[in-house]
Amino acid sequence: MDDRKEYWWVHHDARVQPAEVDFVGGIPVSFRFIGTAGSIAAASAELIERLPAPPTPVIRPHVPHLPPTTPQRSGSWLWFIGILLLILVAQCSGQVYDLIK
Repeated sequence: MDDRKEYWWVHHDARVQPAEVDFVGGIPVSFRFIGTAGSIAAASAELIERLPAPPTPVIRPHVPHLPPTTPQRSGSWLWFIGILLLILVAQCSGQVYDLIK
């Protein structure tokens, strides 16, 4: 059987409201007004017009940004070359100073 939920304008107790309607095999079985709890039998209501799409929440749930799974190594070669230059300067600075003097 084809069980589905659709959203319709429903006339019930002299008022027209949007409702979620449960269908079984193409026949409306029950409905629930949007924003209320509990279902009402579909025989006590009249379906007026189908709503174009199900209602969406006004405030969307916040999805946190996931951190990257791999560590970033964007500056590792720069650090390596910088440390090598510092070692070279420290080793040769005495000899260069003696040549200038």
